[in-house]
Amino acid sequence: MASAPPMTRVPSLLDQELVEQHSLRRNEPEWLRDARLAAAEGFTPDSWPTGQEEEWRRFPLKDLPEGPLASTLDHLPGIQFKLEPEAAAQGVIFKGLLRASLDNPELVRSHIAPGGGMPSHGAFRAIADALWSAGSTFVHVPADVAVAMPIVVDKVWPAGAEAMLSRTIVVAERGSSLTIVEDLSSEGAKPRIAIPHVDVYAGPGARVRYVGIRRFAPGVLDLGFQRFRSASDSDVAVHNVFAGEASSKLGIESDMEGNGATVKLYGLVAAGDNQRIDVNSFQQVDGKGSQSDLLYLSALYDHAKAVFYGKIRVEATSSGTGSYQECRNMLLSDHAGADPIPVLEILTNDVVRCGHGATAGALGDEDLFYAMSRGFDRDQAQQLLVHGFFRRVINQIDDEHVRQRVLNAVRPRIGNIAEMGILA
Repeated sequence: MASAPPMTRVPSLLDQELVEQHSLRRNEPEWLRDARLAAAEGFTPDSWPTGQEEEWRRFPLKDLPEGPLASTLDHLPGIQFKLEPEAAAQGVIFKGLLRASLDNPELVRSHIAPGGGMPSHGAFRAIADALWSAGSTFVHVPADVAVAMPIVVDKVWPAGAEAMLSRTIVVAERGSSLTIVEDLSSEGAKPRIAIPHVDVYAGPGARVRYVGIRRFAPGVLDLGFQRFRSASDSDVAVHNVFAGEASSKLGIESDMEGNGATVKLYGLVAAGDNQRIDVNSFQQVDGKGSQSDLLYLSALYDHAKAVFYGKIRVEATSSGTGSYQECRNMLLSDHAGADPIPVLEILTNDVVRCGHGATAGALGDEDLFYAMSRGFDRDQAQQLLVHGFFRRVINQIDDEHVRQRVLNAVRPRIGNIAEMGILA
Protein backbone atom coordinates (compact mmCIF):
# COMPACT_ATOMS: atom_id res chain seq x y z
CA MET A 1 0.00 0.00 0.00
CA ALA A 2 1.34 3.43 -0.91
CA SER A 3 2.27 5.60 2.04
CA ALA A 4 0.17 8.65 2.84
CA PRO A 5 1.39 11.99 1.48
CA PRO A 6 3.32 14.10 3.96
CA MET A 7 1.26 16.58 5.94
CA THR A 8 2.31 20.02 7.01
CA ARG A 9 3.59 20.16 10.58
CA VAL A 10 1.01 21.02 13.22
CA PRO A 11 0.74 24.81 13.43
CA SER A 12 0.92 26.58 16.75
CA LEU A 13 -2.07 25.90 18.94
CA LEU A 14 -4.79 28.51 19.01
CA ASP A 15 -3.52 31.22 21.29
CA GLN A 16 -6.02 31.87 24.08
CA GLU A 17 -4.97 35.51 24.25
CA LEU A 18 -5.56 35.91 20.49
CA VAL A 19 -9.07 34.47 20.88
CA GLU A 20 -9.83 36.61 23.91
CA GLN A 21 -8.60 39.80 22.23
CA HIS A 22 -10.65 38.97 19.13
CA SER A 23 -13.76 38.81 21.31
CA LEU A 24 -12.92 41.89 23.39
CA ARG A 25 -12.34 43.98 20.29
CA ARG A 26 -15.87 43.13 19.18
CA ASN A 27 -17.38 44.03 22.58
CA GLU A 28 -18.88 40.58 22.99
CA PRO A 29 -20.62 39.41 26.18
CA GLU A 30 -18.65 37.21 28.54
CA TRP A 31 -20.67 34.07 27.78
CA LEU A 32 -19.83 34.40 24.08
CA ARG A 33 -16.15 34.92 24.83
CA ASP A 34 -16.22 31.80 27.01
CA ALA A 35 -17.75 29.83 24.13
CA ARG A 36 -14.91 30.93 21.85
CA LEU A 37 -12.28 29.97 24.42
CA ALA A 38 -13.93 26.58 24.94
CA ALA A 39 -13.81 26.00 21.19
CA ALA A 40 -10.12 26.90 21.09
CA GLU A 41 -9.41 24.16 23.63
CA GLY A 42 -10.50 21.65 20.99
CA PHE A 43 -7.48 22.56 18.84
CA THR A 44 -4.81 20.13 20.03
CA PRO A 45 -1.93 18.27 18.39
CA ASP A 46 -4.14 15.17 18.34
CA SER A 47 -6.91 17.01 16.47
CA TRP A 48 -4.65 17.94 13.54
CA PRO A 49 -4.87 15.50 10.59
CA THR A 50 -1.84 13.28 10.20
CA GLY A 51 -2.62 12.07 6.70
CA GLN A 52 -3.26 8.54 7.97
CA GLU A 53 -6.98 9.20 8.47
CA GLU A 54 -9.04 7.80 5.63
CA GLU A 55 -10.67 11.22 5.20
CA TRP A 56 -7.29 12.95 4.67
CA ARG A 57 -5.24 10.42 2.69
CA ARG A 58 -6.04 12.10 -0.61
CA PHE A 59 -5.96 15.76 0.47
CA PRO A 60 -2.45 16.59 1.74
CA LEU A 61 -2.28 19.65 3.96
CA LYS A 62 0.92 21.25 2.79
CA ASP A 63 1.81 24.84 1.93
CA LEU A 64 -1.09 26.22 3.96
CA PRO A 65 -1.82 29.91 3.36
CA GLU A 66 -0.02 31.99 5.97
CA GLY A 67 -2.41 34.92 6.29
CA PRO A 68 -3.73 35.86 9.75
CA LEU A 69 -6.48 33.69 11.21
CA ALA A 70 -8.12 36.48 13.21
CA SER A 71 -9.90 38.79 10.80
CA THR A 72 -10.38 42.48 11.55
CA LEU A 73 -13.40 42.50 9.23
CA ASP A 74 -16.62 42.67 11.25
CA HIS A 75 -19.08 43.18 8.39
CA LEU A 76 -19.11 42.02 4.79
CA PRO A 77 -19.84 44.83 2.33
CA GLY A 78 -23.27 44.45 0.81
CA ILE A 79 -24.48 41.59 3.00
CA GLN A 80 -28.17 41.94 3.85
CA PHE A 81 -30.43 40.11 6.29
CA LYS A 82 -33.88 40.66 4.80
CA LEU A 83 -36.98 38.71 5.73
CA GLU A 84 -40.41 38.75 4.17
CA PRO A 85 -42.72 40.81 6.43
CA GLU A 86 -44.94 37.81 7.19
CA ALA A 87 -42.00 35.78 8.48
CA ALA A 88 -40.70 38.64 10.62
CA ALA A 89 -44.18 39.15 12.09
CA GLN A 90 -44.25 35.49 13.13
CA GLY A 91 -41.00 35.81 15.06
CA VAL A 92 -38.50 34.44 12.55
CA ILE A 93 -34.97 35.65 13.27
CA PHE A 94 -32.42 36.14 10.49
CA LYS A 95 -29.39 38.13 11.62
CA GLY A 96 -25.65 38.26 11.77
CA LEU A 97 -24.47 35.90 14.50
CA LEU A 98 -22.97 38.63 16.67
CA ARG A 99 -26.10 40.76 16.40
CA ALA A 100 -28.26 37.78 17.32
CA SER A 101 -25.97 37.01 20.28
CA LEU A 102 -26.55 40.52 21.60
CA ASP A 103 -30.28 40.70 20.83
CA ASN A 104 -31.35 37.09 21.45
CA PRO A 105 -28.81 35.50 23.80
CA GLU A 106 -31.39 33.05 25.18
CA LEU A 107 -31.73 31.50 21.71
CA VAL A 108 -28.13 31.65 20.55
CA ARG A 109 -26.38 30.49 23.69
CA SER A 110 -27.61 26.90 23.64
CA HIS A 111 -26.54 26.40 20.02
CA ILE A 112 -23.18 28.17 19.83
CA ALA A 113 -21.29 26.08 22.33
CA PRO A 114 -18.72 23.71 20.75
CA GLY A 115 -20.60 20.65 19.60
CA GLY A 116 -19.83 17.24 18.22
CA GLY A 117 -18.80 16.26 14.77
CA MET A 118 -16.39 14.05 12.88
CA PRO A 119 -13.08 13.94 14.80
CA SER A 120 -11.17 14.15 11.51
CA HIS A 121 -12.37 17.75 11.08
CA GLY A 122 -12.05 18.79 14.71
CA ALA A 123 -9.06 21.09 14.27
CA PHE A 124 -10.72 23.24 11.62
CA ARG A 125 -14.05 23.28 13.42
CA ALA A 126 -12.20 24.58 16.49
CA ILE A 127 -10.53 27.35 14.49
CA ALA A 128 -13.81 28.53 12.98
CA ASP A 129 -15.71 28.35 16.27
CA ALA A 130 -13.00 30.26 18.15
CA LEU A 131 -12.38 33.03 15.61
CA TRP A 132 -15.53 33.36 13.48
CA SER A 133 -16.19 36.90 12.35
CA ALA A 134 -17.79 38.56 9.30
CA GLY A 135 -20.22 36.44 7.32
CA SER A 136 -21.58 34.51 10.32
CA THR A 137 -25.34 34.00 10.44
CA PHE A 138 -28.10 32.96 12.83
CA VAL A 139 -31.56 31.79 11.72
CA HIS A 140 -34.33 30.73 14.09
CA VAL A 141 -37.82 29.66 13.00
CA PRO A 142 -40.39 29.26 15.80
CA ALA A 143 -42.59 26.18 16.09
CA ASP A 144 -45.23 25.70 13.36
CA VAL A 145 -44.05 28.72 11.34
CA ALA A 146 -43.63 28.20 7.59
CA VAL A 147 -41.26 30.63 5.84
CA ALA A 148 -42.74 30.85 2.36
CA MET A 149 -39.90 32.58 0.51
CA PRO A 150 -36.30 31.26 0.50
CA ILE A 151 -33.96 33.07 2.88
CA VAL A 152 -31.01 34.09 0.72
CA VAL A 153 -27.73 35.54 1.93
CA ASP A 154 -24.90 36.52 -0.43
CA LYS A 155 -21.54 36.50 1.33
CA VAL A 156 -18.71 38.13 -0.62
CA TRP A 157 -15.40 38.49 1.18
CA PRO A 158 -13.29 41.42 -0.13
CA ALA A 159 -9.75 40.85 -1.37
CA GLY A 160 -7.11 40.21 1.26
CA ALA A 161 -5.07 37.53 2.99
CA GLU A 162 -7.06 37.21 6.23
CA ALA A 163 -8.81 33.90 6.84
CA MET A 164 -12.54 33.73 6.10
CA LEU A 165 -13.92 32.05 9.22
CA SER A 166 -17.68 31.92 9.66
CA ARG A 167 -20.42 30.12 11.51
CA THR A 168 -23.96 29.55 10.30
CA ILE A 169 -26.49 28.30 12.83
CA VAL A 170 -29.99 27.36 11.66
CA VAL A 171 -32.64 26.24 14.16
CA ALA A 172 -36.02 25.07 12.85
CA GLU A 173 -38.33 24.33 15.75
CA ARG A 174 -41.10 21.72 15.83
CA GLY A 175 -43.32 21.70 12.74
CA SER A 176 -41.61 24.68 11.07
CA SER A 177 -40.25 24.91 7.53
CA LEU A 178 -37.74 27.02 5.61
CA THR A 179 -35.31 27.14 2.72
CA ILE A 180 -31.99 28.92 3.24
CA VAL A 181 -29.44 29.68 0.53
CA GLU A 182 -25.86 30.67 1.31
CA ASP A 183 -23.89 31.93 -1.70
CA LEU A 184 -20.22 32.14 -0.70
CA SER A 185 -17.61 33.93 -2.82
CA SER A 186 -14.47 36.02 -2.49
CA GLU A 187 -12.47 38.61 -4.38
CA GLY A 188 -8.76 38.78 -5.14
CA ALA A 189 -6.32 35.93 -5.67
CA LYS A 190 -4.12 35.93 -2.56
CA PRO A 191 -3.74 32.59 -0.81
CA ARG A 192 -6.09 32.41 2.16
CA ILE A 193 -8.07 29.90 4.21
CA ALA A 194 -11.86 29.67 4.33
CA ILE A 195 -13.62 27.64 7.03
CA PRO A 196 -17.41 27.94 6.77
CA HIS A 197 -18.90 25.95 9.65
CA VAL A 198 -22.61 25.19 9.28
CA ASP A 199 -24.87 23.77 12.01
CA VAL A 200 -28.50 22.95 11.15
CA TYR A 201 -31.04 21.56 13.60
CA ALA A 202 -34.40 20.31 12.30
CA GLY A 203 -36.86 19.86 15.16
CA PRO A 204 -39.64 17.24 15.28
CA GLY A 205 -41.66 17.39 12.07
CA ALA A 206 -39.63 20.34 10.69
CA ARG A 207 -38.85 20.69 7.00
CA VAL A 208 -35.48 22.29 6.15
CA ARG A 209 -33.84 22.95 2.81
CA TYR A 210 -30.21 24.16 2.86
CA VAL A 211 -28.40 25.22 -0.33
CA GLY A 212 -24.71 26.11 -0.10
CA ILE A 213 -23.01 27.54 -3.19
CA ARG A 214 -19.22 27.82 -3.11
CA ARG A 215 -17.61 30.03 -5.72
CA PHE A 216 -14.44 31.17 -4.00
CA ALA A 217 -11.61 32.83 -5.93
CA PRO A 218 -8.35 31.06 -6.87
CA GLY A 219 -5.87 30.88 -4.02
CA VAL A 220 -8.56 29.98 -1.48
CA LEU A 221 -8.21 26.76 0.49
CA ASP A 222 -11.72 25.89 1.68
CA LEU A 223 -11.80 23.58 4.72
CA GLY A 224 -15.48 23.67 5.67
CA PHE A 225 -17.66 21.47 7.82
CA GLN A 226 -21.42 20.93 8.03
CA ARG A 227 -23.52 19.14 10.60
CA PHE A 228 -27.22 18.37 10.23
CA ARG A 229 -29.23 17.07 13.18
CA SER A 230 -32.64 15.56 12.48
CA ALA A 231 -35.35 14.99 15.08
CA SER A 232 -38.30 12.62 14.67
CA ASP A 233 -40.33 12.95 11.45
CA SER A 234 -38.19 15.84 10.18
CA ASP A 235 -37.33 16.27 6.50
CA VAL A 236 -33.93 17.71 5.57
CA ALA A 237 -32.53 18.25 2.07
CA VAL A 238 -29.04 19.66 1.49
CA HIS A 239 -27.58 20.89 -1.80
CA ASN A 240 -23.86 21.69 -1.95
CA VAL A 241 -22.61 23.29 -5.15
CA PHE A 242 -18.89 23.57 -5.89
CA ALA A 243 -18.24 26.18 -8.56
CA GLY A 244 -15.63 28.96 -8.51
CA GLU A 245 -11.88 28.31 -8.67
CA ALA A 246 -10.87 27.23 -5.15
CA SER A 247 -9.86 23.86 -3.80
CA SER A 248 -12.28 22.51 -1.20
CA LYS A 249 -12.24 19.91 1.53
CA LEU A 250 -15.75 19.59 2.99
CA GLY A 251 -16.88 17.34 5.80
CA ILE A 252 -20.62 16.62 6.06
CA GLU A 253 -22.24 14.89 9.00
CA SER A 254 -25.88 13.87 9.23
CA ASP A 255 -27.09 12.77 12.67
CA MET A 256 -30.54 11.25 13.12
CA GLU A 257 -31.95 11.80 16.60
CA GLY A 258 -35.44 10.33 16.22
CA ASN A 259 -37.79 8.03 14.33
CA GLY A 260 -39.12 8.63 10.84
CA ALA A 261 -36.54 11.25 9.83
CA THR A 262 -35.65 11.79 6.16
CA VAL A 263 -32.32 13.23 4.98
CA LYS A 264 -31.26 13.84 1.37
CA LEU A 265 -27.70 15.01 0.68
CA TYR A 266 -27.07 16.31 -2.84
CA GLY A 267 -23.94 17.70 -4.43
CA LEU A 268 -22.75 19.22 -7.71
CA VAL A 269 -19.08 19.64 -8.56
CA ALA A 270 -18.07 21.71 -11.60
CA ALA A 271 -14.27 21.89 -11.41
CA GLY A 272 -11.41 22.63 -13.78
CA ASP A 273 -7.81 23.86 -13.97
CA ASN A 274 -5.96 22.22 -11.05
CA GLN A 275 -8.84 22.27 -8.59
CA ARG A 276 -9.21 19.51 -6.03
CA ILE A 277 -12.64 18.95 -4.52
CA ASP A 278 -12.64 16.45 -1.67
CA VAL A 279 -15.88 15.60 0.15
CA ASN A 280 -16.29 13.17 2.98
CA SER A 281 -19.63 12.42 4.54
CA PHE A 282 -20.91 10.50 7.53
CA GLN A 283 -24.57 9.48 7.46
CA GLN A 284 -25.64 8.17 10.85
CA VAL A 285 -28.91 6.25 10.34
CA ASP A 286 -30.94 5.51 13.44
CA GLY A 287 -34.50 5.26 14.71
CA LYS A 288 -37.45 3.47 13.18
CA GLY A 289 -38.32 3.99 9.53
CA SER A 290 -35.68 6.67 8.88
CA GLN A 291 -34.29 7.39 5.41
CA SER A 292 -30.88 8.81 4.46
CA ASP A 293 -29.73 9.11 0.84
CA LEU A 294 -26.82 10.85 -0.87
CA LEU A 295 -26.30 11.77 -4.53
CA TYR A 296 -23.15 13.61 -5.69
CA LEU A 297 -22.42 14.40 -9.34
CA SER A 298 -19.13 15.81 -10.68
CA ALA A 299 -18.16 17.28 -14.06
CA LEU A 300 -14.36 17.52 -14.17
CA TYR A 301 -12.29 19.45 -16.69
CA ASP A 302 -8.57 20.07 -17.30
CA HIS A 303 -6.51 18.62 -14.41
CA ALA A 304 -9.31 18.75 -11.82
CA LYS A 305 -9.67 15.97 -9.27
CA ALA A 306 -12.75 15.00 -7.26
CA VAL A 307 -12.57 12.71 -4.23
CA PHE A 308 -15.55 11.37 -2.34
CA TYR A 309 -15.21 9.27 0.78
CA GLY A 310 -18.52 8.65 2.49
CA LYS A 311 -19.72 6.29 5.19
CA ILE A 312 -23.24 5.17 6.03
CA ARG A 313 -23.48 3.79 9.55
CA VAL A 314 -26.74 2.00 10.35
CA GLU A 315 -26.98 1.83 14.13
CA ALA A 316 -27.86 -1.35 16.01
CA THR A 317 -30.72 0.55 17.65
CA SER A 318 -32.39 1.25 14.30
CA SER A 319 -35.09 -0.73 12.51
CA GLY A 320 -36.73 -0.57 9.11
CA THR A 321 -34.39 2.14 7.78
CA GLY A 322 -33.35 2.83 4.19
CA SER A 323 -30.15 4.44 2.95
CA TYR A 324 -28.14 4.78 -0.23
CA GLN A 325 -25.01 6.55 -1.49
CA GLU A 326 -24.44 7.38 -5.14
CA CYS A 327 -21.44 9.24 -6.57
CA ARG A 328 -21.08 9.74 -10.34
CA ASN A 329 -18.13 11.47 -12.01
CA MET A 330 -17.96 12.68 -15.60
CA LEU A 331 -14.36 13.12 -16.79
CA LEU A 332 -14.17 15.75 -19.53
CA SER A 333 -10.40 15.70 -19.95
CA ASP A 334 -7.78 12.97 -20.22
CA HIS A 335 -6.07 14.58 -17.23
CA ALA A 336 -9.10 14.84 -14.92
CA GLY A 337 -9.60 12.23 -12.22
CA ALA A 338 -12.00 10.99 -9.57
CA ASP A 339 -11.86 8.68 -6.56
CA PRO A 340 -15.36 7.75 -5.32
CA ILE A 341 -15.14 5.62 -2.16
CA PRO A 342 -18.48 4.69 -0.53
CA VAL A 343 -18.47 2.68 2.71
CA LEU A 344 -21.26 0.85 4.53
CA GLU A 345 -21.26 -0.06 8.22
CA ILE A 346 -24.44 -1.97 9.06
CA LEU A 347 -24.88 -2.97 12.70
CA THR A 348 -28.35 -4.51 12.40
CA ASN A 349 -30.08 -6.97 10.08
CA ASP A 350 -33.35 -5.04 10.25
CA VAL A 351 -32.97 -2.75 7.22
CA VAL A 352 -35.26 -2.07 4.27
CA ARG A 353 -32.33 -1.15 2.02
CA CYS A 354 -28.71 -0.04 2.31
CA GLY A 355 -26.40 0.25 -0.66
CA HIS A 356 -24.10 2.34 -2.79
CA GLY A 357 -23.05 3.04 -6.36
CA ALA A 358 -20.03 4.86 -7.76
CA THR A 359 -18.68 5.53 -11.26
CA ALA A 360 -15.98 7.61 -12.93
CA GLY A 361 -15.55 7.80 -16.69
CA ALA A 362 -15.48 9.87 -19.86
CA LEU A 363 -18.49 10.75 -21.97
CA GLY A 364 -19.48 7.87 -24.19
CA ASP A 365 -18.89 8.22 -27.93
CA GLU A 366 -22.43 7.02 -28.59
CA ASP A 367 -23.91 9.77 -26.42
CA LEU A 368 -21.80 12.43 -28.14
CA PHE A 369 -22.65 11.06 -31.58
CA TYR A 370 -26.36 11.08 -30.78
CA ALA A 371 -26.24 14.74 -29.69
CA MET A 372 -24.07 15.76 -32.64
CA SER A 373 -26.44 14.03 -35.05
CA ARG A 374 -29.05 16.60 -33.91
CA GLY A 375 -26.97 19.44 -35.35
CA PHE A 376 -24.66 20.35 -32.43
CA ASP A 377 -20.90 20.53 -32.66
CA ARG A 378 -18.79 18.52 -30.24
CA ASP A 379 -18.48 21.28 -27.61
CA GLN A 380 -22.20 22.00 -27.71
CA ALA A 381 -22.99 18.29 -27.45
CA GLN A 382 -20.76 18.03 -24.40
CA GLN A 383 -22.44 21.02 -22.76
CA LEU A 384 -25.85 19.52 -23.43
CA LEU A 385 -24.90 16.18 -21.87
CA VAL A 386 -23.35 17.79 -18.78
CA HIS A 387 -26.48 19.89 -18.24
CA GLY A 388 -28.61 16.78 -18.52
CA PHE A 389 -26.31 14.96 -16.10
CA PHE A 390 -26.60 17.76 -13.52
CA ARG A 391 -30.38 17.93 -13.85
CA ARG A 392 -30.73 14.88 -11.60
CA VAL A 393 -29.69 17.12 -8.71
CA ILE A 394 -30.91 20.53 -9.88
CA ASN A 395 -34.45 19.24 -10.39
CA GLN A 396 -34.59 18.28 -6.71
CA ILE A 397 -34.54 21.97 -5.73
CA ASP A 398 -38.10 23.10 -5.10
CA ASP A 399 -37.82 26.82 -5.81
CA GLU A 400 -37.31 27.96 -9.42
CA HIS A 401 -35.30 31.05 -8.44
CA VAL A 402 -32.93 28.90 -6.38
CA ARG A 403 -32.55 26.47 -9.29
CA GLN A 404 -31.57 29.35 -11.55
CA ARG A 405 -29.06 30.62 -9.00
CA VAL A 406 -27.42 27.19 -8.95
CA LEU A 407 -27.35 27.04 -12.74
CA ASN A 408 -25.81 30.50 -12.90
CA ALA A 409 -23.09 29.39 -10.50
CA VAL A 410 -21.99 26.38 -12.59
CA ARG A 411 -22.47 27.92 -16.05
CA PRO A 412 -19.02 29.54 -16.23
CA ARG A 413 -17.61 26.02 -16.13
CA ILE A 414 -20.20 23.88 -17.93
CA GLY A 415 -21.52 26.43 -20.46
CA ASN A 416 -24.91 27.93 -21.15
CA ILE A 417 -27.19 25.78 -23.26
CA ALA A 418 -29.72 28.63 -23.37
CA GLU A 419 -27.34 30.32 -25.82
CA MET A 420 -27.86 27.33 -28.13
CA GLY A 421 -31.56 28.01 -28.25
CA ILE A 422 -32.38 25.32 -25.71
CA LEU A 423 -34.42 26.06 -22.62
CA ALA A 424 -32.10 25.70 -19.60
